[in-house]
Amino acid sequence: MYSYWCGGGDDFEGMLSDYLPTLRNKFDSFPYIVVKYSPASDCSTFGAASAFLASGNCEGSFNANKSMGVHFVASFESNGSASVQYFLGSPCVSGQWITTERVDQKTLADHSCVHNNNNAYTWYSSNDEISSSSLSTGSIIGISVAVLVVLASIATHFVRRRQSKKLLTENSLPLTTVILQSDETILPEMLSTDRNMLWNDDVIVANRIQRSKVKFKKLISRGAYGEVYLAKFNRKPVAVKVLVTATRASIHQVNDLLAEAKMIATMDHPHIISFIGVAWDSLSDLCLVLEYMDGGDLRTLLDKYLKSRQPVGITKTKATIALNVCHALTYLHSLNPPVVHRDLKSRNILLNRSMTPKLTDFGISRERPDHTMTAGVGTSLWMAPEVMLGKKYDEKAYMFSFGVVLSELDLHRMPYAHAMAQKVDTDGEIMTEAALLQKITTGAVHVKFSVETPDPLVELGQACVSIKPEDRPTAAEALYKLHVLLAKW
Repeated sequence: MYSYWCGGGDDFEGMLSDYLPTLRNKFDSFPYIVVKYSPASDCSTFGAASAFLASGNCEGSFNANKSMGVHFVASFESNGSASVQYFLGSPCVSGQWITTERVDQKTLADHSCVHNNNNAYTWYSSNDEISSSSLSTGSIIGISVAVLVVLASIATHFVRRRQSKKLLTENSLPLTTVILQSDETILPEMLSTDRNMLWNDDVIVANRIQRSKVKFKKLISRGAYGEVYLAKFNRKPVAVKVLVTATRASIHQVNDLLAEAKMIATMDHPHIISFIGVAWDSLSDLCLVLEYMDGGDLRTLLDKYLKSRQPVGITKTKATIALNVCHALTYLHSLNPPVVHRDLKSRNILLNRSMTPKLTDFGISRERPDHTMTAGVGTSLWMAPEVMLGKKYDEKAYMFSFGVVLSELDLHRMPYAHAMAQKVDTDGEIMTEAALLQKITTGAVHVKFSVETPDPLVELGQACVSIKPEDRPTAAEALYKLHVLLAKW
């Protein structure tokens, strides 16, 4: 890795005005994409800029504060459009996908000002006729230029290209990421996301509560990135979500938790966990305060049923749980834009003592943009095939997950337990989890339903887990079928 750092002084005005030509030299003959961020809605002022090697392959860099690895896939499409897909942590692993930015050919060519929420962007590329003043900002002072290269991902990239490209020396390696920043602007940890600087967001500020009033009692659960505690706020029991110790210093993880807080704060539905507030003294002790559900999660309840040998089959009580979950999904789908809960599973369905369910864990839920989403997030056994394969998907993906939950309600077992119990599949191969997931994507393995479950419910569950998304019902259609069934129970 090599880097160049500069800051302050008149010389940097000239350097900034030569930024695009400098990029062309740094990237040599390789294609690149530049995204310039502006705090002004008309893109008239400079905030920051980031440039990406447009190889169409997984590339890597460090984020602005070097606290965590970030990877991306930048590419030009056959129709002339351009895109940058961002990943956190492991190189371009589907479960670490964060967001995708796209721009059409015309906007890319004429450098039109485009908007994403409250941010404004201008796109440039190696296809441009670059002038020396394309990114000039006038009298900007305190400019920092960071040119960052991750040799591991670059080495992989050049092994693939070595036979068709000239051999490069260490000093001529092209950049994968370049970040340009003005001191007057807080550079987001990763440019072009929709979660920048959320601690100043109006929704967050309006719902901030005193950290000293949140009294922690005991740990309830722990995940890869977060922990949930039973606590008290204003003498009432609450559930408090915090980041695990290892990630509390990461601004990106802080923004993720704030994004979850903002999303839940804007929702109002009886079967979605209620938002109470967000609190912090410093951002490293940020906590999300939510309604406490004293019945635990659905997976824990089903494990108890399994251990005590409760009869299988979907009863009226279980069907009512499914109905209310479907109510929540229908609500999420009705929002503008629709919200996709991308980690729908029994562990994320909470219950109170009267068995009323509520959805929780919106940490990886996203508002669906006009284009469908790509890459996978969520727990693999509940994933739809298109999500596992990294294909485009929409709201029908969580209907597949809903079908898996119906199977859990029926049999009490973890999804596909019958397949994993075989140890060896019909082809004589050991049934590893990887082999199981591959068979799910091809339709060779499906979730099961018992003969004790009413036929209409079995038919609904089987329709939900159809391989083709178009064969699955919408949340509203599933809700109607459940209403009809329960009316006849």
